[in-house]
Amino acid sequence: MKGTIKFVDVKTGLWGFIVPEDGSPDVHLDVSDFSGPRPGPADAGLPIEFDLDEADGKRHARSPRLLAAPSPPSARQEVPGKALTRWAFVPFVPFTNSEGRRYATVTELLASVALPERWHFGQDPDPEDPYPILKNYLTYTFHRLQREGKLVEYRSAQESWAAFNPGLVDSLYDRIFALFTQNRRQEPEWYFHDFCVPGKGKSGKQLTSVFDPLPKAATYFSNSFDMLLDTSRDIHVDYEHVIMDGIRRDRFPHAFVESHCPKGWQEEKYWEFAADKREAYLGKLASAIADDVQCLRGIKSRLEDAKGLAEKRTSWNFKTAIPQYYPRYDTMSLLLPLAIVNDEVVDVALVVTRNPSGSYQGRTVLPLAWAYMNARLVCRPDSDWLVPDRIEPEEFASEDDQARDAEVVGEEDTPAPPPALA
Repeated sequence: MKGTIKFVDVKTGLWGFIVPEDGSPDVHLDVSDFSGPRPGPADAGLPIEFDLDEADGKRHARSPRLLAAPSPPSARQEVPGKALTRWAFVPFVPFTNSEGRRYATVTELLASVALPERWHFGQDPDPEDPYPILKNYLTYTFHRLQREGKLVEYRSAQESWAAFNPGLVDSLYDRIFALFTQNRRQEPEWYFHDFCVPGKGKSGKQLTSVFDPLPKAATYFSNSFDMLLDTSRDIHVDYEHVIMDGIRRDRFPHAFVESHCPKGWQEEKYWEFAADKREAYLGKLASAIADDVQCLRGIKSRLEDAKGLAEKRTSWNFKTAIPQYYPRYDTMSLLLPLAIVNDEVVDVALVVTRNPSGSYQGRTVLPLAWAYMNARLVCRPDSDWLVPDRIEPEEFASEDDQARDAEVVGEEDTPAPPPALA
Protein backbone atom coordinates (compact mmCIF):
# COMPACT_ATOMS: atom_id res chain seq x y z
CA MET A 1 0.00 0.00 0.00
CA LYS A 2 1.25 3.52 -0.78
CA GLY A 3 0.67 6.96 0.65
CA THR A 4 2.44 10.06 1.98
CA ILE A 5 3.62 10.98 5.45
CA LYS A 6 1.08 13.27 7.06
CA PHE A 7 3.38 14.22 9.93
CA VAL A 8 5.92 12.88 12.40
CA ASP A 9 5.47 14.08 15.96
CA VAL A 10 7.71 17.10 16.52
CA LYS A 11 8.10 16.58 20.25
CA THR A 12 9.31 12.97 20.24
CA GLY A 13 10.04 12.08 16.61
CA LEU A 14 8.82 8.57 17.42
CA TRP A 15 5.41 8.32 15.76
CA GLY A 16 3.22 9.89 13.13
CA PHE A 17 0.52 9.25 10.54
CA ILE A 18 0.28 8.33 6.86
CA VAL A 19 -2.32 9.53 4.34
CA PRO A 20 -3.08 6.50 2.10
CA GLU A 21 -3.26 7.26 -1.61
CA ASP A 22 -6.59 5.43 -1.92
CA GLY A 23 -8.33 8.00 0.30
CA SER A 24 -8.97 5.58 3.16
CA PRO A 25 -8.53 6.72 6.80
CA ASP A 26 -5.09 7.76 8.04
CA VAL A 27 -2.68 5.09 9.26
CA HIS A 28 -0.53 5.28 12.38
CA LEU A 29 3.21 4.67 12.06
CA ASP A 30 6.04 4.01 14.50
CA VAL A 31 9.37 5.42 13.35
CA SER A 32 11.15 2.48 14.99
CA ASP A 33 9.47 0.13 12.46
CA PHE A 34 11.59 1.50 9.59
CA SER A 35 14.43 -0.86 8.68
CA GLY A 36 16.05 1.68 6.35
CA PRO A 37 16.14 5.51 6.44
CA ARG A 38 13.77 6.96 9.01
CA PRO A 39 11.55 10.05 8.58
CA GLY A 40 11.55 13.05 10.89
CA PRO A 41 9.20 15.99 11.62
CA ALA A 42 10.44 17.84 8.51
CA ASP A 43 9.41 14.99 6.19
CA ALA A 44 5.67 15.62 5.83
CA GLY A 45 4.60 14.78 2.29
CA LEU A 46 7.28 12.18 1.56
CA PRO A 47 5.99 9.14 -0.39
CA ILE A 48 5.90 5.90 1.56
CA GLU A 49 5.06 2.25 1.03
CA PHE A 50 3.78 -0.04 3.78
CA ASP A 51 1.71 -3.07 4.70
CA LEU A 52 -1.54 -2.34 6.49
CA ASP A 53 -2.51 -3.91 9.81
CA GLU A 54 -6.09 -3.42 11.00
CA ALA A 55 -7.34 -4.56 14.40
CA ASP A 56 -10.03 -3.25 16.76
CA GLY A 57 -10.71 -0.33 14.47
CA LYS A 58 -7.05 0.78 14.49
CA ARG A 59 -4.93 1.12 11.36
CA HIS A 60 -1.17 0.66 11.70
CA ALA A 61 1.67 0.62 9.17
CA ARG A 62 3.77 -2.56 9.15
CA SER A 63 7.19 -2.67 7.46
CA PRO A 64 7.05 0.99 6.30
CA ARG A 65 9.56 2.05 3.63
CA LEU A 66 10.37 5.55 2.42
CA LEU A 67 10.23 6.02 -1.36
CA ALA A 68 12.33 9.21 -1.25
CA ALA A 69 15.31 10.39 0.79
CA PRO A 70 14.41 11.93 4.16
CA SER A 71 15.49 15.45 5.13
CA PRO A 72 18.96 15.91 6.65
CA PRO A 73 19.17 15.63 10.45
CA SER A 74 19.71 19.38 10.82
CA ALA A 75 16.20 20.01 9.45
CA ARG A 76 14.50 17.70 11.93
CA GLN A 77 14.78 19.79 15.04
CA GLU A 78 12.34 22.43 13.89
CA VAL A 79 10.30 23.93 16.71
CA PRO A 80 7.95 26.52 15.17
CA GLY A 81 7.84 28.76 18.23
CA LYS A 82 11.63 29.08 18.37
CA ALA A 83 12.41 29.61 14.68
CA LEU A 84 12.45 33.43 14.88
CA THR A 85 14.74 33.71 17.89
CA ARG A 86 17.11 31.11 16.41
CA TRP A 87 17.37 33.20 13.26
CA ALA A 88 17.75 36.64 14.87
CA PHE A 89 17.97 38.50 18.13
CA VAL A 90 14.51 40.01 18.60
CA PRO A 91 13.97 42.11 21.73
CA PHE A 92 10.91 40.72 23.48
CA VAL A 93 12.29 42.74 26.42
CA PRO A 94 12.77 46.51 27.01
CA PHE A 95 15.00 48.05 24.32
CA THR A 96 15.87 51.27 22.49
CA ASN A 97 15.01 51.31 18.79
CA SER A 98 17.09 52.68 15.91
CA GLU A 99 15.67 56.18 16.48
CA GLY A 100 16.58 56.20 20.16
CA ARG A 101 13.05 55.62 21.49
CA ARG A 102 12.48 53.28 24.42
CA TYR A 103 9.97 50.41 24.15
CA ALA A 104 8.91 47.73 26.62
CA THR A 105 9.09 45.06 23.90
CA VAL A 106 9.41 44.72 20.14
CA THR A 107 5.67 44.01 19.97
CA GLU A 108 4.95 47.42 21.50
CA LEU A 109 6.92 49.02 18.65
CA LEU A 110 5.11 46.93 16.02
CA ALA A 111 1.71 47.73 17.54
CA SER A 112 2.52 51.44 17.39
CA VAL A 113 3.38 51.22 13.68
CA ALA A 114 0.63 48.85 12.51
CA LEU A 115 -3.01 49.56 11.79
CA PRO A 116 -4.74 49.64 15.21
CA GLU A 117 -5.99 46.24 16.30
CA ARG A 118 -6.84 44.52 19.57
CA TRP A 119 -3.78 42.41 20.34
CA HIS A 120 -4.98 41.03 23.67
CA PHE A 121 -7.88 39.00 25.02
CA GLY A 122 -10.56 40.33 27.32
CA GLN A 123 -11.42 43.95 27.99
CA ASP A 124 -8.09 45.13 29.41
CA PRO A 125 -4.54 44.12 28.50
CA ASP A 126 -2.31 42.35 31.00
CA PRO A 127 0.35 44.89 32.08
CA GLU A 128 2.91 42.07 32.15
CA ASP A 129 2.03 40.87 28.61
CA PRO A 130 -0.11 43.44 26.76
CA TYR A 131 0.35 42.03 23.23
CA PRO A 132 0.06 38.20 23.42
CA ILE A 133 -1.80 37.89 20.09
CA LEU A 134 0.76 40.04 18.26
CA LYS A 135 3.70 38.13 19.73
CA ASN A 136 2.13 34.84 18.64
CA TYR A 137 1.37 36.31 15.21
CA LEU A 138 4.93 37.56 14.64
CA THR A 139 6.49 34.32 15.88
CA TYR A 140 4.47 31.91 13.77
CA THR A 141 4.22 34.13 10.70
CA PHE A 142 8.01 34.05 10.62
CA HIS A 143 7.90 30.25 10.86
CA ARG A 144 5.60 30.11 7.84
CA LEU A 145 7.77 32.57 5.87
CA GLN A 146 10.86 30.51 6.62
CA ARG A 147 9.14 27.35 5.39
CA GLU A 148 8.13 29.16 2.19
CA GLY A 149 11.65 30.53 1.61
CA LYS A 150 10.49 34.16 1.75
CA LEU A 151 13.24 35.60 3.98
CA VAL A 152 15.56 37.90 2.03
CA GLU A 153 19.22 38.63 2.81
CA TYR A 154 21.79 41.03 1.39
CA ARG A 155 25.54 40.81 1.95
CA SER A 156 28.41 42.94 0.71
CA ALA A 157 31.95 43.64 1.88
CA GLN A 158 30.66 46.69 3.75
CA GLU A 159 27.32 45.61 5.24
CA SER A 160 24.73 42.86 5.62
CA TRP A 161 20.95 43.19 5.89
CA ALA A 162 17.95 40.86 6.10
CA ALA A 163 14.21 41.42 5.99
CA PHE A 164 10.83 39.74 5.95
CA ASN A 165 7.22 40.74 5.40
CA PRO A 166 5.06 40.12 8.50
CA GLY A 167 1.87 40.77 6.54
CA LEU A 168 0.76 43.89 8.44
CA VAL A 169 0.01 47.42 7.22
CA ASP A 170 0.05 50.89 8.76
CA SER A 171 -2.90 53.29 9.04
CA LEU A 172 -2.46 54.24 5.35
CA TYR A 173 -2.49 50.53 4.40
CA ASP A 174 1.15 50.67 3.36
CA ARG A 175 3.04 47.43 3.96
CA ILE A 176 5.26 47.07 7.02
CA PHE A 177 8.54 45.16 6.86
CA ALA A 178 10.89 43.82 9.53
CA LEU A 179 14.49 44.90 8.92
CA PHE A 180 17.58 43.25 10.44
CA THR A 181 21.28 43.98 10.43
CA GLN A 182 24.27 41.73 11.02
CA ASN A 183 24.57 40.64 14.65
CA ARG A 184 27.88 41.59 16.23
CA ARG A 185 27.78 38.33 18.15
CA GLN A 186 28.34 35.00 16.46
CA GLU A 187 24.81 33.69 17.05
CA PRO A 188 22.16 34.27 15.96
CA GLU A 189 23.27 35.72 12.65
CA TRP A 190 20.84 38.67 12.54
CA TYR A 191 19.90 41.50 14.91
CA PHE A 192 16.57 43.35 14.90
CA HIS A 193 16.91 46.87 13.45
CA ASP A 194 13.41 48.27 12.87
CA PHE A 195 9.89 47.90 11.51
CA CYS A 196 9.52 50.16 8.52
CA VAL A 197 7.44 51.22 5.51
CA PRO A 198 9.26 51.18 2.14
CA GLY A 199 10.90 54.54 1.39
CA LYS A 200 9.63 56.14 4.62
CA GLY A 201 12.18 57.35 7.17
CA LYS A 202 15.76 56.22 7.46
CA SER A 203 14.90 52.52 7.90
CA GLY A 204 12.40 52.51 5.03
CA LYS A 205 14.97 54.07 2.72
CA GLN A 206 17.57 51.53 3.84
CA LEU A 207 15.12 48.72 3.06
CA THR A 208 14.49 49.87 -0.52
CA SER A 209 18.16 50.66 -1.14
CA VAL A 210 19.21 47.03 -0.74
CA PHE A 211 16.11 44.96 -1.57
CA ASP A 212 14.28 44.82 -4.89
CA PRO A 213 11.88 43.15 -5.10
CA LEU A 214 10.77 43.44 -1.49
CA PRO A 215 10.02 40.22 0.44
CA LYS A 216 6.60 38.67 -0.06
CA ALA A 217 3.98 37.95 2.60
CA ALA A 218 3.11 34.44 3.75
CA THR A 219 0.45 32.52 1.85
CA TYR A 220 -1.72 29.80 3.33
CA PHE A 221 -3.85 28.55 0.45
CA SER A 222 -3.75 28.92 -3.33
CA ASN A 223 -7.50 29.01 -3.88
CA SER A 224 -9.76 30.95 -1.55
CA PHE A 225 -12.64 28.60 -2.35
CA ASP A 226 -10.66 25.79 -0.68
CA MET A 227 -11.16 27.56 2.63
CA LEU A 228 -14.91 28.04 2.33
CA LEU A 229 -17.17 25.45 3.90
CA ASP A 230 -19.32 23.68 1.32
CA THR A 231 -22.59 23.64 3.23
CA SER A 232 -24.05 21.04 0.86
CA ARG A 233 -21.64 18.45 2.29
CA ASP A 234 -21.98 16.48 5.52
CA ILE A 235 -19.79 17.05 8.57
CA HIS A 236 -19.01 13.76 10.30
CA VAL A 237 -17.91 13.83 13.93
CA ASP A 238 -16.52 11.07 16.14
CA TYR A 239 -18.42 12.36 19.13
CA GLU A 240 -17.03 9.84 21.58
CA HIS A 241 -13.48 10.98 20.82
CA VAL A 242 -14.39 14.69 20.87
CA ILE A 243 -16.19 14.31 24.19
CA MET A 244 -13.56 12.19 25.95
CA ASP A 245 -10.67 14.27 24.69
CA GLY A 246 -12.46 17.55 25.40
CA ILE A 247 -13.18 16.49 28.98
CA ARG A 248 -9.65 15.24 29.65
CA ARG A 249 -8.04 18.39 28.25
CA ASP A 250 -10.45 20.76 30.00
CA ARG A 251 -11.77 22.13 26.71
CA PHE A 252 -15.42 22.47 27.70
CA PRO A 253 -16.92 25.25 29.86
CA HIS A 254 -17.13 24.36 33.53
CA ALA A 255 -20.89 24.98 33.54
CA PHE A 256 -21.31 22.48 30.70
CA VAL A 257 -19.26 19.81 32.46
CA GLU A 258 -21.09 20.34 35.76
CA SER A 259 -24.48 19.89 34.06
CA HIS A 260 -23.43 16.62 32.35
CA CYS A 261 -21.83 14.58 35.11
CA PRO A 262 -22.56 10.83 35.25
CA LYS A 263 -24.75 9.27 37.92
CA GLY A 264 -23.17 9.09 41.34
CA TRP A 265 -20.29 11.41 40.43
CA GLN A 266 -19.06 13.60 43.28
CA GLU A 267 -18.64 17.04 41.74
CA GLU A 268 -15.73 19.25 42.76
CA LYS A 269 -14.49 22.69 41.72
CA TYR A 270 -11.76 21.16 39.60
CA TRP A 271 -10.92 24.46 37.89
CA GLU A 272 -9.45 25.57 41.22
CA PHE A 273 -7.13 22.54 41.42
CA ALA A 274 -3.44 22.55 40.64
CA ALA A 275 -2.65 21.29 37.13
CA ASP A 276 -1.72 17.71 38.08
CA LYS A 277 -4.71 17.24 40.34
CA ARG A 278 -7.08 18.78 37.78
CA GLU A 279 -5.75 16.49 35.04
CA ALA A 280 -6.24 13.43 37.23
CA TYR A 281 -9.78 14.50 38.17
CA LEU A 282 -10.79 15.11 34.56
CA GLY A 283 -9.27 11.82 33.45
CA LYS A 284 -11.42 9.95 35.96
CA LEU A 285 -14.46 11.99 34.96
CA ALA A 286 -13.94 11.13 31.28
CA SER A 287 -13.76 7.43 32.15
CA ALA A 288 -16.92 7.70 34.25
CA ILE A 289 -18.76 9.42 31.40
CA ALA A 290 -17.64 6.68 28.99
CA ASP A 291 -19.17 4.09 31.34
CA ASP A 292 -22.48 5.97 31.60
CA VAL A 293 -24.16 5.58 28.21
CA GLN A 294 -27.07 7.84 29.10
CA CYS A 295 -24.70 10.64 30.14
CA LEU A 296 -22.61 10.19 26.99
CA ARG A 297 -25.73 10.35 24.82
CA GLY A 298 -26.84 13.53 26.54
CA ILE A 299 -23.52 15.26 25.80
CA LYS A 300 -23.53 13.98 22.23
CA SER A 301 -27.05 15.27 21.70
CA ARG A 302 -26.06 18.75 22.89
CA LEU A 303 -23.00 18.81 20.65
CA GLU A 304 -25.04 17.64 17.67
CA ASP A 305 -27.54 20.46 18.26
CA ALA A 306 -24.69 22.97 18.48
CA LYS A 307 -23.12 21.65 15.27
CA GLY A 308 -26.45 21.87 13.48
CA LEU A 309 -26.84 25.48 14.55
CA ALA A 310 -23.28 26.23 13.36
CA GLU A 311 -24.10 24.72 9.95
CA LYS A 312 -27.21 26.87 9.67
CA ARG A 313 -25.20 29.97 10.60
CA THR A 314 -22.64 29.12 7.93
CA SER A 315 -25.36 28.62 5.30
CA TRP A 316 -26.65 32.09 6.15
CA ASN A 317 -23.19 33.71 6.30
CA PHE A 318 -20.18 31.92 4.81
CA LYS A 319 -17.85 33.99 7.01
CA THR A 320 -19.03 31.94 10.01
CA ALA A 321 -16.55 29.18 9.07
CA ILE A 322 -13.10 30.63 9.77
CA PRO A 323 -9.86 29.25 8.27
CA GLN A 324 -7.03 28.53 10.68
CA TYR A 325 -3.37 27.61 10.26
CA TYR A 326 -1.85 25.10 12.67
CA PRO A 327 1.90 25.91 12.80
CA ARG A 328 3.21 22.75 14.39
CA TYR A 329 1.98 20.52 11.57
CA ASP A 330 1.84 23.18 8.83
CA THR A 331 -1.82 22.45 8.03
CA MET A 332 -5.03 24.34 7.33
CA SER A 333 -8.53 23.62 8.61
CA LEU A 334 -11.80 25.40 9.36
CA LEU A 335 -13.31 26.53 12.65
CA LEU A 336 -17.03 26.39 13.43
CA PRO A 337 -18.71 27.97 16.48
CA LEU A 338 -20.24 25.65 19.07
CA ALA A 339 -22.63 27.19 21.60
CA ILE A 340 -23.16 24.35 24.06
CA VAL A 341 -24.33 26.09 27.25
CA ASN A 342 -26.45 28.88 25.78
CA ASP A 343 -27.40 29.09 22.09
CA GLU A 344 -26.51 32.77 22.12
CA VAL A 345 -22.93 32.37 23.40
CA VAL A 346 -20.16 30.47 21.58
CA ASP A 347 -18.09 28.38 23.98
CA VAL A 348 -15.60 26.41 21.84
CA ALA A 349 -14.55 26.01 18.22
CA LEU A 350 -15.01 22.77 16.28
CA VAL A 351 -12.07 21.98 13.97
CA VAL A 352 -13.12 20.47 10.64
CA THR A 353 -11.09 19.25 7.68
CA ARG A 354 -12.17 18.17 4.22
CA ASN A 355 -12.16 14.45 3.43
CA PRO A 356 -10.96 13.14 0.03
CA SER A 357 -14.62 12.34 -0.70
CA GLY A 358 -15.58 16.03 -0.32
CA SER A 359 -17.36 15.64 3.02
CA TYR A 360 -15.89 17.02 6.23
CA GLN A 361 -14.55 15.50 9.44
CA GLY A 362 -15.01 17.19 12.80
CA ARG A 363 -11.71 16.56 14.58
CA THR A 364 -11.66 18.17 17.99
CA VAL A 365 -12.70 21.28 19.90
CA LEU A 366 -10.40 24.18 20.73
CA PRO A 367 -10.60 26.92 23.35
CA LEU A 368 -11.52 30.20 21.70
CA ALA A 369 -8.21 31.92 22.49
CA TRP A 370 -6.23 29.14 20.84
CA ALA A 371 -8.61 29.20 17.87
CA TYR A 372 -8.21 32.97 17.49
CA MET A 373 -4.41 32.77 17.63
CA ASN A 374 -4.38 30.20 14.82
CA ALA A 375 -6.99 32.03 12.74
CA ARG A 376 -5.23 35.40 13.07
CA LEU A 377 -2.18 34.00 11.31
CA VAL A 378 -4.25 33.68 8.13
CA CYS A 379 -6.07 37.00 8.44
CA ARG A 380 -7.91 39.08 11.02
CA PRO A 381 -11.22 37.22 11.46
CA ASP A 382 -14.22 39.15 10.16
CA SER A 383 -16.42 37.33 12.60
CA ASP A 384 -19.36 37.81 14.92
CA TRP A 385 -18.25 34.95 17.19
CA LEU A 386 -14.43 34.75 17.28
CA VAL A 387 -13.77 38.15 18.82
CA PRO A 388 -10.78 38.74 21.18
CA ASP A 389 -12.53 41.04 23.65
CA ARG A 390 -15.07 38.28 24.39
CA ILE A 391 -12.39 35.65 25.06
CA GLU A 392 -10.94 35.06 28.49
CA PRO A 393 -7.12 35.41 28.52
CA GLU A 394 -6.55 32.24 30.54
CA GLU A 395 -7.99 30.14 27.72
CA PHE A 396 -4.86 30.46 25.58
CA ALA A 397 -2.89 27.22 25.17
CA SER A 398 0.89 27.32 24.96
CA GLU A 399 2.88 25.59 22.24
CA ASP A 400 3.70 22.78 24.69
CA ASP A 401 -0.04 22.22 25.16
CA GLN A 402 -0.60 22.27 21.43
CA ALA A 403 2.22 19.79 20.88
CA ARG A 404 0.10 17.09 22.50
CA ASP A 405 -2.79 17.66 20.14
CA ALA A 406 -2.06 15.93 16.88
CA GLU A 407 -5.79 15.36 16.47
CA VAL A 408 -6.12 19.01 15.47
CA VAL A 409 -4.53 18.11 12.16
CA GLY A 410 -6.87 15.20 11.68
CA GLU A 411 -6.21 12.19 13.88
CA GLU A 412 -8.73 11.18 16.46
CA ASP A 413 -6.77 8.23 17.80
CA THR A 414 -3.32 9.70 18.27
CA PRO A 415 -1.41 7.69 20.89
CA ALA A 416 0.43 9.52 23.61
CA PRO A 417 4.22 9.22 23.65
CA PRO A 418 5.66 6.68 26.06
CA PRO A 419 5.75 7.99 29.67
CA ALA A 420 9.54 8.02 29.79
CA LEU A 421 9.64 10.37 26.80
CA ALA A 422 6.61 12.55 27.50
